[in-house]
Amino acid sequence: MISARKVSPRSLMARIATLRQRHRALDARILDEERRPMPDMARLKRLKQERLGLKDAIAVTRMTLDRLAPDTTRTA
Repeated sequence: MISARKVSPRSLMARIATLRQRHRALDARILDEERRPMPDMARLKRLKQERLGLKDAIAVTRMTLDRLAPDTTRTA
């Protein structure tokens, strides 16, 4: 039997902040690649897929936070 992990709202907010920071860093890398004279399309595709994965992870973490602490105001 697998036991459920206890997660605090604070840890979820910290995770969201970390994911957002990684998302911003990927945005910058994508912009840099797009500005190159001959962008590497395969690299752009990979970076954009990774960015989308982060966006999904942020959404899932937010839903978890909303279920765990619906009254928590989040700034993360």
